[in-house]
Amino acid sequence: MQNNPAAKTLKLRLYGTFSAEWSDGSKLNVRSAKLRAMIALLAMAPDMTRTRSWLQDKLWSLSGVELGRASLRRGLSDLKRAIGPDFDSLFVVSHDNIGLNHDLVELIGTSAEGEFLEGLEIAEGGFTSWVNEQRSNRPQLSSALEFFNPSDKTGILPAVAVLPFLQSFKRDGENVLGDMLAEEVSRALSRSQLIDVISHLSCRNLNMRLLNLADVRRALNVEYVIHGSYRLSGERFHLDADFLDADSGRIIWSRQFSAKMSDFLNGGQEIVADISRQIGQSILSTSIELATSKPLPEVASHALLVSGVALMHRLKLASFAKARPLIEEIIRKSPNHASLYAWLGKWYVLSVHQGWSSDLKKDSQIARDCTARALDLDPDCSFSLAADGLVHSNLLKEFDAAERRFDRATELNPNDALAWLLKGTMHAFRDEGMKAVSFTKRACSLSPLDPQKYYFESLTATALAADQQYDLALEYAESSLKENRRHSSTLRVKTAALHFLGREVEAQEAAKELLVCEPNLTVSGWLMNHPAANFKTGQMWAEAFRKSGVPSN
Repeated sequence: MQNNPAAKTLKLRLYGTFSAEWSDGSKLNVRSAKLRAMIALLAMAPDMTRTRSWLQDKLWSLSGVELGRASLRRGLSDLKRAIGPDFDSLFVVSHDNIGLNHDLVELIGTSAEGEFLEGLEIAEGGFTSWVNEQRSNRPQLSSALEFFNPSDKTGILPAVAVLPFLQSFKRDGENVLGDMLAEEVSRALSRSQLIDVISHLSCRNLNMRLLNLADVRRALNVEYVIHGSYRLSGERFHLDADFLDADSGRIIWSRQFSAKMSDFLNGGQEIVADISRQIGQSILSTSIELATSKPLPEVASHALLVSGVALMHRLKLASFAKARPLIEEIIRKSPNHASLYAWLGKWYVLSVHQGWSSDLKKDSQIARDCTARALDLDPDCSFSLAADGLVHSNLLKEFDAAERRFDRATELNPNDALAWLLKGTMHAFRDEGMKAVSFTKRACSLSPLDPQKYYFESLTATALAADQQYDLALEYAESSLKENRRHSSTLRVKTAALHFLGREVEAQEAAKELLVCEPNLTVSGWLMNHPAANFKTGQMWAEAFRKSGVPSN
């Protein structure tokens, strides 16, 4: 790409009458409505790049495929003549794509200056649909929003906007504390696999004191919003926060949080974890309510996914059985999202490990097919890699392949809590207790609000037991069981930990509870199917089960 000889930028005005002007004051004289429209279409792309076929569909579909291609080529030639030597700096043209050099383009103007692309009407259905959609989704004249590109949210996850918290009674000046607090909550929420968090920078672009909820919904395309104000009181600050349903405007909850200023500024995360946890729990309960009160085709995709994952991890057979149709329904709606197949694969893994599978070989193969499909769609999705690693370690007992998947997942996304958790569990099965504890503890620190909290605690207990830290393993197992009494894996860890602590009577009671959840469990069957069976840790656990009352055969 050639350098811009004058080091100038192109200022595009998309509200009101379209205009394009160089930063030196000279006009970009483009008379053709379709060519002005093409520049606007490129400017509104997330990376200012569109495919040639997409542009043809929007601007020359009535001409047919061949004439459309020729019209696009002719349009580029006309633009090159109109722009002159700056064309090669401004446009990035390849065989498949056409784009603008975003370093040289500045979007100016606000909705207060008029309708989006006002007066630019083209008799092409594709463009008409696109521009009408943009107009309906953009802030209206009453908004005080500054212009920025729209969210490219796909709708698979519930989206949350954490708006900067305002200082009560202060109308002007800096708001460092409120901004920092909103940024930390956004960062904590973003660690969840089940929440789509709008970037803090996007939220900061809004004029918070003049904003209304409809503006936020249109601009950021979110389902939920949290906002509020704080006041200082000596060494402490008190935050009054509202969590809202952005569609209806309904306040889901209104709560107060408090913390010492010095604790927060020195890295204390208690208030952040508390706010984030309550947001996560509210999204879960709201999603389950939506998914269970309507026919599945009428339920929004984000509610289907969140409720499906939540019900899957309750591990009551009735709830677990309801989870799979929810995940399958969203796959029907969005068949090209890798993570959906990964979640379905995990459902089959849990089915096998809970003893609910009627055909272990078949369900193991389905799980493998699901995670393989996920990686076909996106080989660099850390969650899909982690799910595939889970299948290889827990069902196929192919530890080398599993380790490669977990290593790649944590390399791509060092904040993927589930990848660290499952990686740690694999090391626990292989008698590598110290590594197992290190990785599972890291997973817990990365996932303070995950709906699978009991699952994280359960596998951390497994890691601690593999490291023969039985007191701490029992502590984590008990905490996990408070959230989910019917998780067989947790009950097995509890039974083994009690046995090795010499608390035989309690170990026998734990084994009885285990057999209620998994009535067909035998020591020989466990050794046949469990990935730890051929390692010292597995042999020790099997003996603990036998001595605690689990039948041998």
